[in-house]
Amino acid sequence: MTTQSEQAAGPRDVLVFVNSDHADTPYDTWAAGTGVRLHLLVSQAKFPQYRHVPGARSFADYAHGGAVEQAALESAGRRRPYAVLARMESDVLRAARLRELLGVPGQDFAGALAFRDKVLMKTLLRDQGLAVPRFAPVRVVFDLLAFVRENGYPVVVKPAYGSGSTGTQVLRGPADLADLLRAGLPEHAEVERFVDGAMYVVDGLVADGELVDAFASRYLNDCLSYRSGTHLGSVQLTRDDPLVARLTGYARRVLAALPTPRCTTIHLEVFRTPGDELVLCEVASRTGGALTTAAIRAATGYDLDQEWFRAQVGEPATARGFDGAEPGRTAGWVVFYPETGTLAALPGDPPSFVAEQRLRGTVGSAYRAGEKSGMYLAGYTVTGADAGEVERNAGRLADWYAAGVRWTT
Repeated sequence: MTTQSEQAAGPRDVLVFVNSDHADTPYDTWAAGTGVRLHLLVSQAKFPQYRHVPGARSFADYAHGGAVEQAALESAGRRRPYAVLARMESDVLRAARLRELLGVPGQDFAGALAFRDKVLMKTLLRDQGLAVPRFAPVRVVFDLLAFVRENGYPVVVKPAYGSGSTGTQVLRGPADLADLLRAGLPEHAEVERFVDGAMYVVDGLVADGELVDAFASRYLNDCLSYRSGTHLGSVQLTRDDPLVARLTGYARRVLAALPTPRCTTIHLEVFRTPGDELVLCEVASRTGGALTTAAIRAATGYDLDQEWFRAQVGEPATARGFDGAEPGRTAGWVVFYPETGTLAALPGDPPSFVAEQRLRGTVGSAYRAGEKSGMYLAGYTVTGADAGEVERNAGRLADWYAAGVRWTT
């Protein structure tokens, strides 16, 4: 097996777990001219977008089959990779374990688990004095019943290792509890007190152990919107908003309390309560979903994922010291979810304030109602002079979309 120093004399082999759209992660474009040789292990669903990349391999049972792990070890046995990359939440742990097995620098398994396991994450942060909702692991039904008896309603039940709000349930009374018990608890579940408040987000790049670029945003609607058919959106805040410095400072305190890797992107969600307290929802060592990177790019010209890739593969850092978008121009994103039925039509050309659109839906195909917050049918990056204008444009976009989309049963 080659060593890191031996690789420095030739191409830097980089192994990448891929389950994202090429529009989000054009690894071949990012690698061009860098001396990086890519080894892409791609889910079958996304492979058509990457089949042009030399050496890209497709895997039918990407999530659970084990063939991806076998292929990764076989590839590494021929030449140890310079870096192992994973952008998606579901790939963070497998990439961390592979780094440990191969002796490749980067986030280790224990560190990845602290960002993936919501019970461990909140335990570490609570022990460091940061505000988190009252919570408990749910291993058997008695754990949930005892928590409800002690804390009352409403409570939130979610998979401790979940992403995209999949499996998350808000229990507002005994009827909701009965429905959940009939359906069965999520595996490795967690229960916590419901926190009333607006949801804010900090996304950013950690390089050399520091949050060097940070972007604060606010959700429009909430992450369970996909269940009701309501659109989900987000708007980037400009740095003249007093909340931006507070949110990015809070993010730095959270990262200091966790085993944060020296290089990663982060996606932190935090409640701002009616009493003006910041209470953690959760934090992940990966980029935010939907069109997070596209909105940051539209607002600032900064490509968060590309900068993450460059930092991971040993390219010179290009941090710019962002703490929020610059005043005078910002952006956001809006995504729309499928209904149950056959998609008969999608809207035509979007309004002029849309900087980018992503159409994942196929006219004539049948769909079920939204299953995960990241599994949208159509997505749009919305621009405006400030957060208020972006939010108003998001509302106009929702009206335009509703008038143009058609479903048949």
